[in-house]
Amino acid sequence: MPFVSDGRILIQRAFENNYAMPSFNVCSLEMARACVEAAEAEKAPIILQTYPGDLEQGSPKVMAGMIKALAEEASVPIMLHLDHGDSADRVAQCIRAGYSSVMFDGEEYALEENISRTRALADFVHAAGASIEAAAGSFGGGEGDHSEVHLTDPEVAEALLSRGGADMVACSVGSIHGQSSKLDIDRLEAIYKVAKKPLVLHGGSGIPAEDLAEAVKLGVVKVNIGAALFRALLGSWRQEAQGAEQHYPVMAAAREALREVAITKIQIMKASAKA
Repeated sequence: MPFVSDGRILIQRAFENNYAMPSFNVCSLEMARACVEAAEAEKAPIILQTYPGDLEQGSPKVMAGMIKALAEEASVPIMLHLDHGDSADRVAQCIRAGYSSVMFDGEEYALEENISRTRALADFVHAAGASIEAAAGSFGGGEGDHSEVHLTDPEVAEALLSRGGADMVACSVGSIHGQSSKLDIDRLEAIYKVAKKPLVLHGGSGIPAEDLAEAVKLGVVKVNIGAALFRALLGSWRQEAQGAEQHYPVMAAAREALREVAITKIQIMKASAKA
């Protein structure tokens, strides 16, 4: 199935049909292939994404080329997203490389500056035929520049969508990067009622299944999954590499461990059979 070049297509489809897509952080063929195989097994659309740290393993052009090649051979829709875009230059590099979607994380700025920077980038991203995610809060866990949790104000989320031109907004409602957490469903519902547009959750690896089931009813279309994958990968490597005489069995076992995690997340988010 062709690579989905405009993320707005899958985002809007998920919003209208009340399901979320897991957005898997990947930095290698091994990780990306496992997630694609999970999506095919579940007949689900998925998002693959790269965090700035992932782009130390390969440039945006390299990552986009790899994901596009996998998508062309896959039987399900796949899009590519930049997670926690930390500058206009980073966003531009990824869009020019062919990413379907980008996040601009302007949480460090005062609200009006965050809105204006998001607006300028939204115009550029939309002109290129892609989607943009804005940040209306921070998620702690030591990822990026935001080590503390800053919960989302519903009015801020709405402003980034309406005035900032974002297609979706990341909402901090209790989830924390890389840690077990509990969602504030009342806050999420308040945001949804005001924003009335697609919402995003970060720190999805530690969100309980029952909370995710509620979240997809409240406009959440994208849930970031990073820690669950790299922990499965590292655990498999540590177990399988002992005494291994070749790397191929080690890589195959790692893909299987990653695939199991990805399938579970797809099922929880009600994305199965939505391809």
